Amino acid sequence: MANHYSDSTVFQLIDQKKFGHLVQKWDMDKGIRSLTTWEMTCALTTCLALRLSSYREVEEALGIPRSTLGDAMSERFHGFFQDLCDEILLQIRGRTSDRKLKRGIREILAIDSSECRVHGSLFSLPQWKQRKGEGAAAVCKLHTIYNVDGGWVEEFKITGARQHDSPVSLQLDLQPDKTYVFDRAYNDLDFWLKIMAIGSHFVTRLKSCEKITKLQIKVVRESKTTDSVLYDGFYQPSPVQLHRHQEVLEVTCLRHIIYRDPLTQKIFHFITSDFKLSAKTIADIYKRRWAVELLFRWLKGHLDIRYLAPKKTNAIKIQLAVAVLTQLLLQLKKINLRFPGTLWELLRKIRTSAIRQTLNRSASIRGCRWTAAPTHIVQDLCF
Repeated sequence: MANHYSDSTVFQLIDQKKFGHLVQKWDMDKGIRSLTTWEMTCALTTCLALRLSSYREVEEALGIPRSTLGDAMSERFHGFFQDLCDEILLQIRGRTSDRKLKRGIREILAIDSSECRVHGSLFSLPQWKQRKGEGAAAVCKLHTIYNVDGGWVEEFKITGARQHDSPVSLQLDLQPDKTYVFDRAYNDLDFWLKIMAIGSHFVTRLKSCEKITKLQIKVVRESKTTDSVLYDGFYQPSPVQLHRHQEVLEVTCLRHIIYRDPLTQKIFHFITSDFKLSAKTIADIYKRRWAVELLFRWLKGHLDIRYLAPKKTNAIKIQLAVAVLTQLLLQLKKINLRFPGTLWELLRKIRTSAIRQTLNRSASIRGCRWTAAPTHIVQDLCF
């Protein structure tokens, strides 16, 4: 069964020795008679790459019984696949970190979350209900730290939709000498100070309030220049925050920038811990946060994770973890091959090669008048 779908070199990027250690760590193959963890990993990755959206399609395409795959998704812990993503990430960092260190560049990491609809049976779980006013649906959240410069997921967590972004952000593993950029959902001084404590910087936007509105009116009224930077000064936290973090804020300053977009004339309030970069550069860094939105669009569009059919929370977390794993494997493949195109172009070549191989085999059936096109060029590149 495994030979049908595990011959691609994408799976050979996974270190078998480390894979075995993770299998032992999580007892993934304990008492397993069929569908080993390796077969399961290859099958799930193939399902996402080829957009096989149901257990029935998997059974017909890969020969894995629906009940076997369903039981494996429900019973085998999702933490294994998150650890496997970390192993692939280490390989990616090993291939790309040297050039960044030599150039002395602070990598930009974008933090955000996106919602995916899940099976309606999970609506009864308190944390998986969608927010009020958005319809009766069960939803989960994929929280990610995305490397904007490299194009891969640095870390992710999966929760129910009613779990707010700020508490989850405090659980993320942060790295030194980075610049984190995020939107107003992470307007939490505790999180900002955590980033600064490890030696990194952040760029974010402020939520609207009376104090900010008054300052904006004053700055716009007094502004006598057409420059996009209207204000560049210090940020004063609220009295409650000052009292709570008095010792830290006595030696720590935050920067407040009021920026007017030259094209739309929309005014933005940026908060950052970086006092060295120009205000225009800070605004440009925040614009790059949009890359994480494009990541979610890529995952949902090309790997088809807008709706997750499993009825168990563990199975949903496995499916999302494998989606991240697939993105990391493709990114590692792209780096190893020095592939000049986009990640989607690489995935498309892999898909078309797999389809052509299948059609070539079917064309050998006696009486078939159709002859498939040669596939050796694509196979040499992708397989």
